[in-house]
Amino acid sequence: MATEHPDAPQQFGMRLSAEIMERVSAIQQFRQSNNQSTNLSAIVEDALEVYYEDLVESGEIQDEP
Repeated sequence: MATEHPDAPQQFGMRLSAEIMERVSAIQQFRQSNNQSTNLSAIVEDALEVYYEDLVESGEIQDEP
């Protein structure tokens, strides 16, 4: 998926390592099999939500009301 497209990192407007592009592709394949959005913005939003929740749970940051 993402790793198969030679211009993918440039299209995203950021530089992503080959390792990260492989992870994105694996996530895209999983999401595709579950009829979820496979675009990078959806993956990033979900990842940020999980990371934010982890930081709140560990007490590193305060949750916004």
